[in-house]
Amino acid sequence: MNERTKLLEGYKESEEKYRDFYQNAPDGYHSIGPDSTILEANDKWLRMLGYRRDEVVGKIKLTELLTDESLKIFSDTFPEFKQKGFIENIEYNLKKKDGTTLPVLINDTALYDKDGNFLKSRTIVRDITEMKNKEKKLVESRSAFLNMLRDLDFSYRELKRLYESLIISFVNAIDAKSPWTKGHADRVTHYAMAIAKELGFKEKDMDTLRTAALLHDIGKIGTYEVILDKPERLTVEELDLVKMHPVKGEEILRPISQLKEILLVIRSHHERMDGKGYPDGLKGDEIPFLARIIAVADAFDSMMSDRPYKSKLREGDAIAELKRCSGTQFDPEIVEAFSKAIMKLQSDPKLKIDSPTL
Repeated sequence: MNERTKLLEGYKESEEKYRDFYQNAPDGYHSIGPDSTILEANDKWLRMLGYRRDEVVGKIKLTELLTDESLKIFSDTFPEFKQKGFIENIEYNLKKKDGTTLPVLINDTALYDKDGNFLKSRTIVRDITEMKNKEKKLVESRSAFLNMLRDLDFSYRELKRLYESLIISFVNAIDAKSPWTKGHADRVTHYAMAIAKELGFKEKDMDTLRTAALLHDIGKIGTYEVILDKPERLTVEELDLVKMHPVKGEEILRPISQLKEILLVIRSHHERMDGKGYPDGLKGDEIPFLARIIAVADAFDSMMSDRPYKSKLREGDAIAELKRCSGTQFDPEIVEAFSKAIMKLQSDPKLKIDSPTL
């Protein structure tokens, strides 16, 4: 066997291995020629779009399957693609055989001949329908909330009273997503206000803290209903999704000018004094003081509440855990103030939590 034959055999073997790989890949795959004609498509790609192989390969151009908006994206990115030899994470909408469209994320690699002429591209095509649906739910939730506020054409104080009522309704909507979190925002607010009173807060600061505590978990709306009721501990991926809620909360509330003072508080209520919290890894005095208060109130209520994967702690054990983590996770001054405040909550029946307080 001469050298040329060996090279051809090796090339043929490599092609067969590659073809086997893309045919069995978990994502869709297609290859297009210089004029965008589809040269190859795996079974997953065909199922995603509802075509048979003989209807597509060599007969349809990719550009025929792109919506007008996606065709513009294709035209804008193709010159850069030919120059760089690859593009990553580009969103298209592909036309399915049944007339509907499919949102996809593509990663594309170009192949050239020895003279540098473009031969074809190999493309991984990922169905992102579920991701887009979640984004849509979040946008709709935010839009509904903002529209309710924007439709109120009253004086500031009248607006304040009304939007506070809407805040409670919105918080109740969060509570209704899972029996395990019902009343959480209300209780966290109650504990936070008790801490603030112990620290001698002024009325204006009390109002700001009250609003921030009620809305601290607003970012959970429309993002992970299934996770809230999961009966076992979360996976790393699910935990990463949960950790997005402070950022999502800030994004939801950012357009509302009346709430600009609490944006960083919402974003930072899971930061830690030692810098090991999220989302920004802030530490010590870098963390807004109101966020440090909510962190203590939030942690205490979580420990004092049953979850699908754990039973609640006794009150004394929960306080002991706060003290154990004082200085690393929690602000020592706030933990001390809470310890004093909780004793007053225990001794005065008038301070018992019954309903949201605004």
